[in-house]
Amino acid sequence: MAKKGAITILVLLALAVVFAGCQQPEQPKTPTPTPTPTPTATPQVTSLTIASGTVGGVYIYYCSGMASIYSKYLGISANAVQTKASVDNLLYVSRSPGDTIGIALIKSVNDAWYGKLAAFENKPQDWIRVLWVTYKTPIHIVTTSDSGIKTVYDLKGKRVSTGAPGSGTEIDAFAILSAAGLDASKDFSVWQRLGAKESADALLDGKIDAYFWSGTIPTASVSELATNLKQRGKQIAFVAIPDDVVEKLNENYPGLYVKDVMMKEYYESPEDVQTVSTLNVIFCHKDLPEEFVYTLVKTVFEHIDELYAVHPAAKQTTLQNAMLYKGDIPYHPGALKYYREMGVTK
Repeated sequence: MAKKGAITILVLLALAVVFAGCQQPEQPKTPTPTPTPTPTATPQVTSLTIASGTVGGVYIYYCSGMASIYSKYLGISANAVQTKASVDNLLYVSRSPGDTIGIALIKSVNDAWYGKLAAFENKPQDWIRVLWVTYKTPIHIVTTSDSGIKTVYDLKGKRVSTGAPGSGTEIDAFAILSAAGLDASKDFSVWQRLGAKESADALLDGKIDAYFWSGTIPTASVSELATNLKQRGKQIAFVAIPDDVVEKLNENYPGLYVKDVMMKEYYESPEDVQTVSTLNVIFCHKDLPEEFVYTLVKTVFEHIDELYAVHPAAKQTTLQNAMLYKGDIPYHPGALKYYREMGVTK
């Protein structure tokens, strides 16, 4: 019996071997693909809006030049939008912090930083970061040679435009008038708030006696006005800002204004007159990615000749001038990274 059981076991084992040999070999399972880890990278910005200024001013030319450079070399959709200038640009960037930069007078930026702008309900705007200083802006107080207006004090009782509402020009105008003890709402016979081109047209047509304009030299609308006045037998002239007003201005706003001269050859005016200048800056929101800001700054300075071609004022944009601003508002870390690489700062 035991022998029979042993034979049965051997037969079963043999059959198992035979059946195993007849089976198809098991195909290896196709492994599930493991996703390749995506390298950690700075968030990509595919479009960029540059808040600029009004028709006739330098801002719109300068920012359009920047947009052209970015579109050409970074492959992004960059666009300069027309605005009312400095304050409008600050508002624009505050509302679209992830894909917008702007240009502004440093006085406007400073006021926003310290909570002195009604546009921000007088709340400090600590999100602002500087990218670079663009150029110096002389304050033009434009009139005609036969107006009898020689200094800022003579504006009392006259018809005057202080610039577009909320613009950097208006902020500068109010600062200068305050330093001279004047109030636009009380001391002018007619108070207008017009942009650069509109102010020039109003002066040409005899609707105002003088106007303020914060813009580099030459400003197209002012040059055009000088030509048009000459054709009518008149001559453009500029209103002087006396030393005592400059001193008071610097007392009120330390470091934001410097003495300058409106040379007669700039616009063929009768004589040189003393004025003041301020700085302009490109700025952004602090949350704009560092590597993206680094690329923006680097790209402009690597192709700076193309920016110089858009307007003479752009030639003041140099690495040496990029950090002329020495106030309390920080430069963006992305900008500082590039300036350190180039030996501009430590």
